[in-house]
Amino acid sequence: MDEGVVRQVARAQSHSVSPHEPADVEAAAWMARLHAPDRTEDTVAAFRAWCAADPAHAAAFEHMTLVWEVAGGLHAERASLSPPPAPDVPSRRLVLAGIAGGLVLAVGGIGFWQRAGATVYSTAVGEQRRVTLADGTRVILDTDSRIRVRLDDKARRVTLVRGRASFTTAATDPRPFEVEAAGRHVQVQPGVAQLDIRRDADDVTVTLVDGGAQVVGLPGDAAPVTLAGGQQLATAAAGVRLSQPNVADAIAWQGGRAVFRDDTLAAAVAEMNRYSAVKLAVAPEVAALRVSGTYRVGDNAAFARSVGTLLTLRVVGQGDRLTLVR
Repeated sequence: MDEGVVRQVARAQSHSVSPHEPADVEAAAWMARLHAPDRTEDTVAAFRAWCAADPAHAAAFEHMTLVWEVAGGLHAERASLSPPPAPDVPSRRLVLAGIAGGLVLAVGGIGFWQRAGATVYSTAVGEQRRVTLADGTRVILDTDSRIRVRLDDKARRVTLVRGRASFTTAATDPRPFEVEAAGRHVQVQPGVAQLDIRRDADDVTVTLVDGGAQVVGLPGDAAPVTLAGGQQLATAAAGVRLSQPNVADAIAWQGGRAVFRDDTLAAAVAEMNRYSAVKLAVAPEVAALRVSGTYRVGDNAAFARSVGTLLTLRVVGQGDRLTLVR
């Protein structure tokens, strides 16, 4: 990271949001050093000492993380719902630009190393994003999703905060790879694995496309479940369910599509609403009607017209809301 650029952004932002310009500039410099490829344990120790020397230092470092959020570098890397080909491993400058836009360093009693080393990637409603992590793992984020990534010398850990993400792990990295979502821990076996994880509040669905993985921390103290390629594990408060779905349907979202196979209209509408600011609703008397087909996500008006024609329904519009009625 270009430390001069970091300081320039820090100065510009600190005049409007912080009275502690010298500490902010120092915090920006520390952020650059902590994310430099030549970072050492001495750097981390010096950072701890700097934070401990003055409460204003720790506050300035927290402020710097907010500055990066305001800077908005994240938007340049976000993709539309027609995702481009997966990028090659990005250059150092591109990786750091992503950090600048998406970095949120947690503040709390979890240790300075974790605070400085966690990187956040997220998408808004209607967006998808492809990123390559520092270890070579490729990630696709679905609409309205958020992950927190922490890579250290011993392990690679990702937290799915909300939404859905697909992971294709790097084959040559020997460190354990784990994804945590709502207390479920998906531990990927060594080698290349492709997995899709969706979180809806505390309900988590894991689809293993290829490779091997084990899921632990299941509700009701259920025993760990080992997954093979093509299997799906759905976990909820009521228990767990292991199945072997149509994998192509399960990962169709990566191509901007939603596949319904005899789903209720209410369920289909709920899925389509994840991708659009134009919200759909269904009248109670038609909610149980069945829907099948493949639909492009992000265009709820087109979906409503298509389903209305197929099921002989009317589409009633009011503001940014469309209601399907008999």
